Amino acid sequence: MFSLATDAAPGRPNEDFVIASADLAVVVDGAGIPFGGCHHGVAWYARQLGVRTLAALVTAPDMPLAEGLAEGIAAVAALHADTCDLSDPGTPCAAVGILRIGTERVDTLALSDVSVVVDLDTGPEVTCDLSIEEISGTEPAAVVGMRFGTPEHAEALTALVARQTATRNRPDGWWVAAADPNAAQYAKVATYAAGAMHRASAFSDGTTRPVDQMDIYGWPEYLDLLDKLGPAGLIAHVRSIESDDPYGDQYPRTKRHDDASLAQFLPKPQ
Repeated sequence: MFSLATDAAPGRPNEDFVIASADLAVVVDGAGIPFGGCHHGVAWYARQLGVRTLAALVTAPDMPLAEGLAEGIAAVAALHADTCDLSDPGTPCAAVGILRIGTERVDTLALSDVSVVVDLDTGPEVTCDLSIEEISGTEPAAVVGMRFGTPEHAEALTALVARQTATRNRPDGWWVAAADPNAAQYAKVATYAAGAMHRASAFSDGTTRPVDQMDIYGWPEYLDLLDKLGPAGLIAHVRSIESDDPYGDQYPRTKRHDDASLAQFLPKPQ
């Protein structure tokens, strides 16, 4: 079974979504201009994509994860294609992470910058697609030396978003879930022997900041901390780190806080 937690960045609606069955978890990190092209909004899109992707996969346990994600994307597009402009650059999109625990194998999928982590005898293996950073630049690098609330920070963030938008969902760019189910074929996938797995979890990037942006923890330490604190406690720890650096002086980042979600697999007691 899974233990889940999600928390919105203070003062804004939660555009993350996490959902799970007994052996399958889906983490969705929504993005897009609020109501840009879609009057339902980003949070609605994230919820619908998570629910419909999970539904596609739980009814077909052997379905490849990318195929289930494609079905989820197509199902959500069909919900609002007649009422919203899905070709608008600001229409909702989302990074997606999927973790499926089987009796013989563990399957992972990451479309864009979610992280699905499986800890093995040899150490943690991370499924994550950082093409957005390789193509458009990392968030810390984009705003290093710039404090929250300054014109320089705002201008740097606007420029970063423009680069990301211009290269999104194109053959020479990076891919996220939006309206075209073909995006799912670009997801990173991996499979591991279930017997070699010690623990496994899926994280939105708002939860992995202390590892991949702030360099406070390595993955083994962070997974140990998750075991100690649990999903909600780990997110609270992230919030504490962010609040102790209110202007981004120590840890440059594009947002003071980000939506944070995770699904932690809890094996049955032996």
